[in-house]
Parts: sequence; C-alpha cells; structure tokens
Amino acid sequence: MSETLRLLLALLDLGPRLKDLLGDKWPTYSDELLELAGRAGRGDDPAELRRTLDALVQRLLAETPAAELVRRAMQPAAPTISTETVVRRGRVPLPSQVVRPSTDDVTGIVTIPVFYGTDRARGGDAPASYYTGRRGEPAFGVAEVSVPTRGRDLGELTGPSWWRLEFSADPAKHVILKAVQPLGQDVFTPTLKDSLATADERDVLVFVHGYNVSFEDAARRAAQISVDLKFAGRTLLYSWASAADPKQYAVDEGTIEWSRDHFEAFLQLALTEIGAREVHVIAHSMGNRALINTLERATSWQLPAGAATLCQVVFAAPDIDRDRFVQLAAKFKGSARRCTLYASSRDVALMASKFVHGYPRAGEAGEALLVVDGVDTIDASLVDTSLVGLHHSYFGSKRSILNDMFSLIVQRLAPDQRFDLQAAGDALRKYWNYRS
Repeated sequence: MSETLRLLLALLDLGPRLKDLLGDKWPTYSDELLELAGRAGRGDDPAELRRTLDALVQRLLAETPAAELVRRAMQPAAPTISTETVVRRGRVPLPSQVVRPSTDDVTGIVTIPVFYGTDRARGGDAPASYYTGRRGEPAFGVAEVSVPTRGRDLGELTGPSWWRLEFSADPAKHVILKAVQPLGQDVFTPTLKDSLATADERDVLVFVHGYNVSFEDAARRAAQISVDLKFAGRTLLYSWASAADPKQYAVDEGTIEWSRDHFEAFLQLALTEIGAREVHVIAHSMGNRALINTLERATSWQLPAGAATLCQVVFAAPDIDRDRFVQLAAKFKGSARRCTLYASSRDVALMASKFVHGYPRAGEAGEALLVVDGVDTIDASLVDTSLVGLHHSYFGSKRSILNDMFSLIVQRLAPDQRFDLQAAGDALRKYWNYRS
C-alpha cells in the first residue's frame, strides 16, 4: 500500500476523534478529506494527491489539540510478517479468442455495444456529455465503446493523462466512448434480443456503477469489464444519475434510492424480454444499494415461463451499511444461483463512507468482515477492488478481482475450485481470501 493511501486511510479512521478535538473547525477538514478520498478512488494523479494531502496535514499539525494524534497517524506502519507458507498456483488462462461484436485484427481494438438503461437527464450531443449527473426520465439505448487489448493491463480503464502529455484519446491506448444511440424501449428491447440471438452465449452481463461516476465512465467500465472477462454474451449497463462529483456524496445517496425502481424494471426486462438464458449482475460500491433492494423483492416476482435465470450476483466492495446488508441477505437468499461479496480493508471509498456514516460498510474486511449465509465472502484486501483500473489504482495492485470473476462468471467455479483463493475462518464463519 502506498504511504499516501495509508495516511489518508488513517486520517479517515481518526475522523470521530478529530471531530471532538477540533470542534467548529472540523467541517472544513472533513470536506477536504472526503474530496481527497473521492479523488483517490477515481485514480487521480498520485503526485498531485500527495501534495494536497501534505498541505492538509501541515494545517492539521498547526491545530494544537489534534497535532499529536496526526503525528501518530504519520508514523510508518509496521511491516506485516506472514508466518504461513503458501504455495502459489498458476492463474486461470483466459481464452485467446476475443468474443465479437467486432475486432480489428491488425490493431487488436475491440468495439463493444453496451446496451444501457439510465435515469439521467439528457445533456449535449457529444458522447461524453450526452447524459448529465441530473435526474431524468428512464431512457434506453446503445453506447459504442472501443477497448484496446494490447499494451493494457487487465482491469485498466485507460484514458488520456495530462501528466503523460496525452491531450486526446488514442484508440490504440485508451478505452473510448465513441457514440451514444438513444432508443425507445419499443426499439431497444427487440434490438437487444436480436443481438443476443447472434451471440456465442445467450447470457447477459449487467453492470451497475458506484458513486462519483459519469455516464461516459460507466459505459467505458462496462465495456472494459466485458472484454477483460472475455464475456461471450451481451453487455448491459444500468447508469443511475450519479453526480460524478466527489463532493456530492449525499446527493448520490439520495439518487441511488430514487433509482432503485428504475433498476428493478431494467433487470426484469433483462430476465424476461430479450431471450436470455442466464443473467449475471456486477454492482460496485454504492450501486449495490439498488441491487440489494431489488434482490429483496425478487423472491416475490412472478416471472413468466421461459424467463432467464439470475445466475451470478457480484457485490463488489458494497457501500451499504453492514448491519443492513445482514438484514437484507436473509430476505434475498435463494434469489440467484450464487452471490459473491468482495471485501477489502484498503478501499478508500469505503473508508470515506464509514467516516461519513459512523458504522462499518458491508464491503469492509478486517474486523468488520461480513460473513452471512447464502453469500460467498472473498477477502480481497491483497488485490484491487476499486474498479478504477489497475494503472490508476491508488494502491498499485497488480492483481484484480477480475481474475476471480472470470472463474466465477465464465467458468462457473465455486470458491474452492478457484486457483487464487484459499479457505479461511472456521465451520461457522467460513470465507475465502487471496493467496499472498
């Protein structure tokens, strides 16, 4: 873990004590810490984040009541020494052939149609601004995204970087939202159904993004996940109206609750109207709130004969109250073939959420690790649960939960059959973690 991330997490963890010490001065520092957490989770320039954090720390050190607490937080963490000998196994080889929609054999660039539903308000005509962060009416369409497969690490959501002197998108290097085509639902559904009928597998993958995500980045992420998983069906996105602003956390919280009925209708469409065989869902961070509230009601759905099976449901670093997840898990048990929760003790967005709410999040690991009946819990603290891309991942992991999702979604393997996982806990509280 980088020293910058370690210090930021430490300050977030000290939030309640700093609040007591700083009194009326605390709200300003609180807002700045949350903004830094949002920027870190988004993958902003680490050097610039470090400079901003250093300036904030210097101001905190000048606050006499808090100075000693902050100095202790700045002390380097003691190295963790493992007393366990672990034998590394090889990773699952990914298929060499990329599933079309279309692939340029010369450049290796894959173009993916992402079939989307959204409740964002319309914006401009350019793809990047086609939908805003404001609430709108439910809408549907197809986003065309190009994804390079050469010179890009698994999980990396590449884009132009000013510090690399990249000022425009390059299809050979970057994941690009090329076009957005809105469709009425009466056209969207048969278009998706016809597309799925030509796929190698009649399966669909539904992605639900988290807090602080624009429509553009949500579409890019959905396509990148599909390509990296070598998913042979069709890729769907539900893009709720996140403000895409780290300062608007509370706004996003209200919006995800407002969006859940829209998401439920979209998921039912995927299950019943497009001829799918199996439907898989990946939700990240705050997006899990729409998913878990939908699953709670799924057990009462009266689906028609021939409806698809809700197969793999993935809660990736869920930003939802841990105790609330426990309550809901008892209700949605059995609604999907398998549910998997990826937790982390190093996810900066979850630490920021705990900082705001005062209670552990369902996606936390460590002492707060959540193990419930009907959900496979994976302690992924050793790898990347941020889904902001490996190259920009703030703690620089070279491994991703996407490796394990491939075994889960594509190969349908249980945790005890997946190469990178090992059992932990006991018979009453069994979970899985990554081999070191």
